[in-house]
Order: sequence, then C-alpha cells, then structure tokens
Amino acid sequence: MSRNKRARTSGPSREFGAATEDDSPSAGTRDPSSSALSTRSPRYTTVPTLTTLCSRVFAANFVKLRNNERVWQEVSVYLKAMPEPLLPRLLADLVRVCSTYLKHEFLVTYFFRGYTLVLSDGLPGVQTHTVRALERMTDLRELELSGFPKIPDAAFASVLPRLPSLKRLVLRGCALIGTKTLGAAASCTQLQVLNLNYTAATPISLVRVLKACLDLEVLKLAGIANWTDAACAKLLDGLVGDTPFSLPKLHTLKLTRLGISETTFNEIIPMCPALRRLDISFTSIRHPLLSLGDAKPLPPLEKLSLTSTPTSNSDLMALLPGLPNLKTLAIGALGASPRSIAAIDSNMSFIDSALLNVVPLLAAHKLESVSLVGNVKLGTALGVFIAEIGRNCKWLNLSGLPSLRSAHLAGLVPIDGAPPARLETLMLNHTGIDDDAAPFLAACPSLAWLEVAETKMTGDGLFLVLDGCLRLATLGLRSCRGVPVGDRRRFFEAWEESRGMRSAQCHR
Repeated sequence: MSRNKRARTSGPSREFGAATEDDSPSAGTRDPSSSALSTRSPRYTTVPTLTTLCSRVFAANFVKLRNNERVWQEVSVYLKAMPEPLLPRLLADLVRVCSTYLKHEFLVTYFFRGYTLVLSDGLPGVQTHTVRALERMTDLRELELSGFPKIPDAAFASVLPRLPSLKRLVLRGCALIGTKTLGAAASCTQLQVLNLNYTAATPISLVRVLKACLDLEVLKLAGIANWTDAACAKLLDGLVGDTPFSLPKLHTLKLTRLGISETTFNEIIPMCPALRRLDISFTSIRHPLLSLGDAKPLPPLEKLSLTSTPTSNSDLMALLPGLPNLKTLAIGALGASPRSIAAIDSNMSFIDSALLNVVPLLAAHKLESVSLVGNVKLGTALGVFIAEIGRNCKWLNLSGLPSLRSAHLAGLVPIDGAPPARLETLMLNHTGIDDDAAPFLAACPSLAWLEVAETKMTGDGLFLVLDGCLRLATLGLRSCRGVPVGDRRRFFEAWEESRGMRSAQCHR
C-alpha cells in the first residue's frame, strides 16, 4: 500500500476506533504510528519485471537527469514516446521519490495522455488550471483526483463532459465538489466507480448520476456533511418512478459518517440486490439489515463494517448466521457514539461474554479480516478469540484494547501439527503487551506489517520478532518507549547492526 494512501487525512478529525481512508493498515485508535513507520523493501518471491525496475531507476535518478539540460533534451524525447500503459506506474514512482519537482507543466506535457491518471495531494504542482487541462484526455477511463480542497466545483464540472469514456471517478477529499460536478458527472454514463468521500455533494445532486449510471458497481459517500434523513428523502423521492429504482450491479457501498438512521438505510439497501461490501461505520444505524423485514432477503455480503455504531450484541448474533459469505468484519468500538471524539462511553457493551458468544459464529465464516479496535471492555476472552479466529485471519486489528496482554497472543503458536498463523497484518497499538509477546509474534512467518505503538515492547523483543518474521517490511513504533527515538524510523537498520554485533560475538 502506498505511502500517500496511508497519509490521506481529508475529512474530519480521526475519531476513536476510526479506520483510515479505504481501511488502510494504519487504522486504529489515536492515529497509530503513521508518523513513526519503520520500513524496508519487502522480500520478493519473484523477480520484478524489467519495466518495473526501469521505472524505479528512472524515478531514483529523475532530479539528476532533469537538472542536466543536455541530457534532459534527449531523455524528454523518450519520455514523450513512452507507451501509455506504462505512464501510471512511472508517475507513481516519481510521486514517491520526488513529488515536489513535478510541476504543472511537467505533468501536462508528459502524463496527460492514455487511459488512467492518478493525482493526489502529494503533488503540490496540481492547481485549478491542471484540472482544467484534463479536457484533452478524451479517452480517459480512470481518473483519481484526491485531496484538493481548494479547487472549485466549476473546474471539475468543466472537464467531466469531455470524458465520455470514464468508468472510474475518484474525487475523495475535494471539498468544494457539489452540484455542478455531480450534474456534469451524469454525462459519464459508463461510470462503474464513483467516490465522493469528504466532498460537498448533496443527496439531491446525486439523483441524475444514479439514474444515468445504472452500471455503477462502487459508490462511496463517507464523511459528507448534512446527509440527514430529511435530505436523503429528497434523493429517494427523486429516484421514484413507474418501476422501483435499482442499481443491479452495485457491489460496494460506503456510508461512513453520514447522519442517517434506519429510515434512510432501509430504503437504500433494497436498491442494491448484489451488494457484497457495506460500510456503515460511525452512523446511528441501530439494527443493521435486521429491520429490513423477512420479505427482503439479506444481501450476499462479503464485508461488513459496524465500527462505532449502536449495534447490540444480540443484533450482531442474529445477523451473522444470515451472512454465510462474510470474509471481512469490523466490529470496533461497538456502542460508542458515532460523533464522539473520545467516545469511550457507558453504551459500549461488547464485553468478554459477548465475544465468547460470537466466536463460534465467526468460526463458521472463515474470516480473513477482523477489527475489534477500541472495544475497551474486552479482556480475558481475547485469548480464545485469537486462538480460534485471529490466527486464521490475514488482517487483524486489536488496537485500543488496554486489557490485551502478551499471554493472550499465545494462540498464535501452532499446536498439535496445526499450520502456522496466516497473519500478514497485525495491529496491537495502545495495548498492554510487552516483550513476552515476542515469541508468539515470531511464530507468524507470513507477517509483513506490525504495529505496536504505545506498548511496552522494547528493541530486544522486537529483534526477536524480526529474527522469526523474515517477511516483515513495516513496523509502527510511535511512542514505543522501549525503542530509542532515533531507532523508531530506522529499526530495520538497527536490527541489522545488532545482528552483525551478535554474529561477531559468536565468532570470538
């Protein structure tokens, strides 16, 4: 996952138990460790392609090449002739290495062609006139403009009618996008993906787009102000016709941080018969899906996020058996107020007995991703959960569980000939673990991403983890006081130095 994707902060302040945009690995409480990530290049199981290697080498040497006018004259000819399918990869590598050198003129000259373009707030050279220049890309099929809160609505609106082939449109964090842009987007009738997270899009302005784009597969509407039941009633009224409105291909719907209740939710869900991924985190929806009634079958969900909703334990238990295809489940901070910042309140009722009751239901689903982040009342039952469910997941977030102790992680160690834990991403930020957790973590050979911010782990314990987890490429160590501040961003280098010293001592 790219560094830019983890760093996106458009939208409201991070709330208790909140996930980052698009559920990135640094999700958790208190914005865990994104400011102190130690990384190294992952181990490759295959040789990178020649085009990948060439792109990386060019990006690494771009500044040197650009500053040599004689060399650049020749290089620029080849850059203009580069096959269009390779441009997105090269631009991503350049953004990663030297984004501040990528000015408006450079971007327009060399990258405004082809079928795909991704521009994010990591590019300070993108201005209003850069967006307007997109009108030349008439064959564009995928456009992502993320995190440009000052570019006006009219600039986006002027471009979209010139892009009739557009299938994917991401406008996340473009805070001024509203009625004009949505009206123009209705001309892009081939749209399959529409992301309006943290914009100013109104419910009523969405009517024309939904009616024009019946092939829509992904719709994301997180964090938009004034999306209330009253405002959404206008949207629903606008969709009413002679026949019931439906988005037959929609499989992903994100309604996070909207001010809606069951009243609106129960009208929207029947319009999405093929829904597989649903996120209603940080809403006031109290009885998700259960209040649809027996006449309306549950959608075939593979992902469900209920973080910081007032969902009760009994409702959760009633819901899970009706979702046999479920692979991803986020049940963080259950009962917490969706609008609370500190948000540890008495309504949080997900306790040990509730978790133990849920474990057998979860075991039947063969889950790959689970989040329990911020359920602060959990304690002794975590050991059972980790042994029965957690070790079989690929992605697990246990951040913000102060009663989690190292001993609870013992279930990660295989017993009786069982296969090793499948975990690839594990978040343990702001928990009570210490170095006693090291041998249990080291028993996870597939672990690639580990966050232990604000824990009692020390460098010695983490050295043991790295000795056992050869695929580990990212460590989150913010406020991990057992690790020297100077080593938190360079921990892999510190481990290499320690290993060298240990080897030297063994040969004396």
